Amino acid sequence: MIKDVIIDIKTEQTVDGDTDLIEFTTDGRFGFNEGSYFISYDESKLLEVEGDVKTTVFIKPDNSVVLQRKGAYNSKMVIEKGIRNNCFYATPMGELTLGVFGEKVKTDLTDQGGTVCMNYSIDANMQLLSQNQVKISIKEVN
Repeated sequence: MIKDVIIDIKTEQTVDGDTDLIEFTTDGRFGFNEGSYFISYDESKLLEVEGDVKTTVFIKPDNSVVLQRKGAYNSKMVIEKGIRNNCFYATPMGELTLGVFGEKVKTDLTDQGGTVCMNYSIDANMQLLSQNQVKISIKEVN
């Protein structure tokens, strides 16, 4: 069953010792399909880009997370604890392959919502770009 939800996302990103906090709340959809929970939402306004950016986050039973963007930005990031994945990222400026190393993935989800917490680093050419902490909270719209 797919439900309307409120999604609260808090991201802490550290680059070269400087930390930025990004928080936003949006409406979206939440459901369970083919053994995985998923949330989907529009990220266009946050990214301040021309064109749509639709984001879908798949939370798999093994606590791995796949974050997929389609539209003005296309990307697919796989976050798994203890594993470095090469991930594709396309922007209007060009395409990149980034390394994503999952340090922590913790989920607490039910059919009513819950939380997804992730810590991961991103690198390019084996050079650290950023350390990231993300907490996604999902609440049913009543």
